[in-house]
Amino acid sequence: MSHRTFTDATGVEWEVWDVFPSTDVRHTLQGGWLTFQSATEKRRLAPVPLYWINADDAELGRLLRAAKPVVDRVAGKPDRSETNPPPG
Repeated sequence: MSHRTFTDATGVEWEVWDVFPSTDVRHTLQGGWLTFQSATEKRRLAPVPLYWINADDAELGRLLRAAKPVVDRVAGKPDRSETNPPPG
């Protein structure tokens, strides 16, 4: 799992990490996804762009804008329970 932190154009700090599931998941997520998490929001982008770990902040911001919000399917609220980023 790779992990980065960046600040978007609006000044929000985001943690970004890749997830490659070891179990069967929906077809659109089989190749893994990027998770973007700020203090108030979580988003997911699939598939993982191969270059993301070396992308500059502007490119990470573009990927963030393309990512879809993660929503708790039961409560209909943003889901913050997905795998957390590695410490440090």
